[in-house]
Amino acid sequence: MNESQPTPTLTNNEPINLSSTASDVFLVLTIIIAVLGNTLVCLACVISKRLKSFTEPFIISLAVTDILVGLISMPIWLSNSLTGKPNIRDFPTIYKLWLQFDIVCCTASIMNLVFISVDRFIAVTYPLRYPSMVTRNRVAIGIAFIWLYSLIIALIKLQRWRYYSLFVSLASFFVPLLIMLFAYSRIFHVALTHVRSIRRIHSDQSISNRRTIENFHVNLKAARTFSIVIGAFVVCWCPFFVVTLLAMYSKASINNNGLAMIKWLTYGNSALNPLIYSCLNKNFRAAFTDVFRRALSRRMTHAQSSTKRHPTTSVVPQGDQ
Repeated sequence: MNESQPTPTLTNNEPINLSSTASDVFLVLTIIIAVLGNTLVCLACVISKRLKSFTEPFIISLAVTDILVGLISMPIWLSNSLTGKPNIRDFPTIYKLWLQFDIVCCTASIMNLVFISVDRFIAVTYPLRYPSMVTRNRVAIGIAFIWLYSLIIALIKLQRWRYYSLFVSLASFFVPLLIMLFAYSRIFHVALTHVRSIRRIHSDQSISNRRTIENFHVNLKAARTFSIVIGAFVVCWCPFFVVTLLAMYSKASINNNGLAMIKWLTYGNSALNPLIYSCLNKNFRAAFTDVFRRALSRRMTHAQSSTKRHPTTSVVPQGDQ
């Protein structure tokens, strides 16, 4: 494999020949779920008041990343799977841009998860200081940093650095993963230590204490949901980076079908988050319902207004005179 290549690539330019077309159908379904599901996530965050928090911009940023993967990266990979094109020999520019785009999206995804982890860590560990520590300006700076960092990681590849594969694996996956593991280990440690104190607070039914309990449970449930999101990301992306390092530095040979399955696993992650949100988080389910209700309400309002503007006229037949 080419040492300047940071991602596993096909060993030839022939179309990938799997046992059936089921894998391609699965990829098409993944594209549909990734685009529509993450679009629903964005609408839910914008429309519904249930999800209003400083975590919301990072969730939207993560969903936008997955939408871009579904609209650009996956269709190109599907074309490669079906026709063997684009490839490095016949379409070098498109192929290299696709690889660059993949690096940007992968890095942006995990960095969004890192910032979500840090946000939940602060919310659970320092609930009273959270409003002053996490502000709109800092969130905006964080979003800008995520995409700038991802772009820089991808642009470094253009230097054809020999150790780029190791660098991108560390900068885009393993180091951020350590940060997230630390954040969530602290979150659940704090949760365990607060169980007894919360039980004592239950005996005091003052409004302030009830709000403290409710806020803690809300933040903890959100942390649990996002911990599963992160777990899914690790399961989907870890094989990719491990295989990348093995292929680059141990010269291990990997057949096309193996590479295809690993690549599909990474792309499949873009369709998982909306499913995780809807299955595990009550607020997200309610927010999705709000989106559908608003869409249905607007449709009915539009239909009623159209009826008023264009009333139907009945023609009464005249009798014989």
